[in-house]
Amino acid sequence: MTTASTSRHPAPRADGGARAFFEGYAADFDHIYDDTGKGPVARFIDTHLRREMRIRFENAFETLEPLAGHSLLDAGCGGGRYAIPAAKAGAARVLGLDFSEPMLELAREKAAAEGVAERCEFVNADLLSHPLPEKSFDYAIAIGFFDYQADPEPALRALARAARRRVFISLPKRWHVLTPQRKVRYALFKCFVRFYSRAEVERLAASVAPRRTTILDIGREYNLRLDFE
Repeated sequence: MTTASTSRHPAPRADGGARAFFEGYAADFDHIYDDTGKGPVARFIDTHLRREMRIRFENAFETLEPLAGHSLLDAGCGGGRYAIPAAKAGAARVLGLDFSEPMLELAREKAAAEGVAERCEFVNADLLSHPLPEKSFDYAIAIGFFDYQADPEPALRALARAARRRVFISLPKRWHVLTPQRKVRYALFKCFVRFYSRAEVERLAASVAPRRTTILDIGREYNLRLDFE
């Protein structure tokens, strides 16, 4: 695989600073997904500058069909913004992994409030080291996760190994008008962030040999769906 290596994308620490970023920003970041308590400026930003987040959500749940009675692994689950709706839609088992305990606490609180805590487990763990038996989930997703992977191939292999049916991930686009501002913003936070060309996405997908690959260009990012059945 010829996607950029860690030497071309140096990270300041093993986690690239992402842990510290999300632990300090958990509540504010999670609020991006809320529709309540926002003024007109915030709603404009959500509608126009963050519209991909809503399109991504729709694409993810199209991938997770049929969901009722099935299992889901959510890597980098954050505050449970995908895991909890999956449980509410009928998923029998949802495992969310994240390295930010404040994010996980938000997820646990929301799962309890929504009445799905018994089907959701949120664990402070690394996807690459957490024990996941082969093909132990029907689906695996990673939303806003590959943004922070200096070497994305091992993470995708872990998802593909764990999922029987499908994998769905998001990957921020390298060539987009808003990419430079995100680079600057994350540099100020001392947080590593990675962007992908379409060719890199294609090579990354091919590295796990799916039966079918679907790449959706939704503006600022690519959505990658991999079918294994």
